[in-house]
Amino acid sequence: IFLLHNAFSYTAYLAFSLLVSCLGAFDELAYNSFYPLLLPEGQEERAYTVSAMLYPVLKVLMMPLAALLYDTLGVGRLLLIQAVLSVLAALIENSIHVQENRRDQEPLLSLKTWWRDVREAADYLRQERGLHGLYTYMAVTNGMAMGYSPLLIAEFTGRTIGGVVRYRFSLPERKRFGFLFGVYQTYELMDACLLWLPYPLMLVNRALCGFLGIQSATIRQAAVQRYIPDRLRARLNAYESLLCTAAGAVLSLAIGALGEVLDYRLCMTICGLTTMLVCWLRTISAEPRRFP
Repeated sequence: IFLLHNAFSYTAYLAFSLLVSCLGAFDELAYNSFYPLLLPEGQEERAYTVSAMLYPVLKVLMMPLAALLYDTLGVGRLLLIQAVLSVLAALIENSIHVQENRRDQEPLLSLKTWWRDVREAADYLRQERGLHGLYTYMAVTNGMAMGYSPLLIAEFTGRTIGGVVRYRFSLPERKRFGFLFGVYQTYELMDACLLWLPYPLMLVNRALCGFLGIQSATIRQAAVQRYIPDRLRARLNAYESLLCTAAGAVLSLAIGALGEVLDYRLCMTICGLTTMLVCWLRTISAEPRRFP
């Protein structure tokens, strides 16, 4: 509505972006913590496979349509359409009823309560070294990924094919930890060599990463969310989001500074090998037998 009646303002755009980012943090935490409560027992991996496929598929499909609407309607009307769809999604989600554990006896907005939640999540992870190592690795690898952009279309193709395969076939539990570790090592190796490859092999590189990425993501999400107690799920998801956001902010700045003095290919290689080292170190210090 602002854009339909006013000229573009960069200050207003920053304020709007900040508001949307804040709302996105609420939405992401609510989704990650509430979604596991809706899943039938034994169907967690299939459900996470479907949800992991939806975002990249819809993003690739909607980008050309959004570009067309942008040219014909303008950004103001395009955002109004998005607002209507968001309200519709909220109404649909509001009809979902699941028994939740709430802390009605405590104040909803309290810095003391928030800090206690963060400490409780940290204390829990110190006892669960497998989860702690996994969360540390995810923070580093996501932070590194924010410093460079993947080739979306190729990775989308791999994710789509991998999602179909993952939905139809399940990996035996005794092989899952080794598979995840192998995927993470392969992913970082692919990142390390990405910019040294000719363009056709870059596409193959990202397609392979997409195929393997959705396999590991569904196993990790289903296992972690099933393992975490219901009363701690929101707090641990918030703690993980805090770690990833902090790592992303620091590493994006660091990689940007590195790119000013080194060849971009060297930057990617250093990032990939560094993340691979973190994965090795966290795995050695963790206790994978305690993790499902």
